[in-house]
Amino acid sequence: MNEEYTSTTTLTEQTVENERDARTEKLQNTFSYDGYQVVRKELFAHLRDPAIVIRKDSITFNTACITGLEDVVYVHVMFNNDLKRIVVRGCDENDKDALRWCIAKPDKRKSRKMSCKPFAELVYKEMDWDSECRYKVLGYRITFEGETLYVFDLLVPEIFHERQKRKEETVAEQPADQETKPVDTRKGFYPDDIAGTFGVPVEEHLRESEVR
Repeated sequence: MNEEYTSTTTLTEQTVENERDARTEKLQNTFSYDGYQVVRKELFAHLRDPAIVIRKDSITFNTACITGLEDVVYVHVMFNNDLKRIVVRGCDENDKDALRWCIAKPDKRKSRKMSCKPFAELVYKEMDWDSECRYKVLGYRITFEGETLYVFDLLVPEIFHERQKRKEETVAEQPADQETKPVDTRKGFYPDDIAGTFGVPVEEHLRESEVR
């Protein structure tokens, strides 16, 4: 009885394994990237990922960004009008257009708010952004011609409402029975063309990954 049971079990397991092998072979022989989209990183939790936050009067690189460029205190910030990208690379303090992007201490480097109203206004105008919002853009660290760079795609921003300062006259004019719904300034959202899609086709993703 036990021998018959063992024999039957072995045959069943072998059948399942054969079917799995056949399925694997079929998938391998017919596989293509056609129709697949690379899902955007932005659609997943990314609190610890490198990012830049752009406000209407300043920019701030988070700690993950600072840590990613080891020992870098001064950077060049570059903007591409055609691709709508910001690129950051390390440089020396005395280089032309060098910008200090962090607070350097003997034991660590900390993120700092970089006041830059003229630059921020240009970015907002170029991107047609809402001045009542701030924009968080993830950074992708790459190596180009021997240098480590961060690339920020401004076409894929996470948007946050800024906290509004309530003016006394506005409060006074507001009817007593009318309540203003508070705006959640900590909850981000994406533009409609980003939020409603998984990502971009594989070939397009490869093209977008190229540094130009």
